[in-house]
Amino acid sequence: MSQPPAPPKPLLERVAVQYFARRSERAPVPVTEAADAVHFLNPTERAAMRAVARGAIIRAAIAGAISGLISAGAEVWATPLAPEGTPLWSAGSLKFWAIVGGATAVASVAEILFLYWDILRSTHELARAAGLELFGANRKASDAALADALARAALELPNPIDDPRGINPRRESSKMRLLLASLAYKAKVGVTNFLMKMLLRRVLARVLVRGTLQTLLPFVGVPVTALWNGLVTWWVLREARIRAMGPSASQELVDLIFADAPSLSDEGRISAARAVAASIVRTQDLHPNLTALLDEVMVHVKHTGNAELDDVGEFLAGLKKLPPAEVRVSLQVLAIACIVDGRFTAREKRLWTDALAAAGKPIELDRIERLRAEFVRGQGVADDVIRAM
Repeated sequence: MSQPPAPPKPLLERVAVQYFARRSERAPVPVTEAADAVHFLNPTERAAMRAVARGAIIRAAIAGAISGLISAGAEVWATPLAPEGTPLWSAGSLKFWAIVGGATAVASVAEILFLYWDILRSTHELARAAGLELFGANRKASDAALADALARAALELPNPIDDPRGINPRRESSKMRLLLASLAYKAKVGVTNFLMKMLLRRVLARVLVRGTLQTLLPFVGVPVTALWNGLVTWWVLREARIRAMGPSASQELVDLIFADAPSLSDEGRISAARAVAASIVRTQDLHPNLTALLDEVMVHVKHTGNAELDDVGEFLAGLKKLPPAEVRVSLQVLAIACIVDGRFTAREKRLWTDALAAAGKPIELDRIERLRAEFVRGQGVADDVIRAM
């Protein structure tokens, strides 16, 4: 049976990828004779990527400060129209909120548009600094997927939840937990501003007269918004950097594992694929680096029949039945899956320790932490760590 057509990509994602393509035409990645792998960042590449990130963070903070100043200035200017005690639905109050709301809306829209554009541009520059060419003459399907992944990172769009192999990243997820995480994300700036205003009101009320306090309070949002913009930009560009390196690291490590591995049984092949699927389920996210890793593993295992891949319990139970050489392959693949998204979360640590226990191995986390650290820093990949597992 043919697979149903893939759902259309979000409009913002399509626009971002087209923007990447136009920038790539104007500024292609320079070709060097001794180009290293994308996931290995030499000193020149690291310096270039730090400069890109630093510039983007500074610009984002300035944009947030300007937006906050416009909003605060409008509030201070409009305050005489509705002094304290003015009825909410009076003409003065309506004029006050029209001025403040209008200025805030215009400043916020301009700020958001600038941030989207600048982060997209900076994400492309990061990829270019790492030597990643997504739109060259020899473009592959994996390059298209990586361009989509970078676009989603830049725009903070969620990763897809559908996988053609039937892997459900939310198989073990609580709907209430997903809802609370979404609400917390939406409330981030507003709640921070509110808490900062309450703190400032309590602290400054003891040292300033009331009129001065009322004048200062609207400006609390200026440093808060600037700081938040800087932090979000740092996080977005870190994620874009990790996504840029992920497919290259996955390919090298999987090739290394299967070059040393014996011929796998059917159960061994299924277990290797389940190792990646189990990590997807435990992270509750179909991260593009995990998708790229699973693609690489599937190339080597050839087929897994109609086996259900995303049952973590089946993966752990299967480890107990495999011969030592095949257990080693599954654990090596699982180690990569646990770190290739740049994180090693508590749920992944539990998965890793459960897998070691099922395989009869001593519980230790140091080697996998080292593997994650070296990957995130762009120091290549620790072949010796993988081989020692």
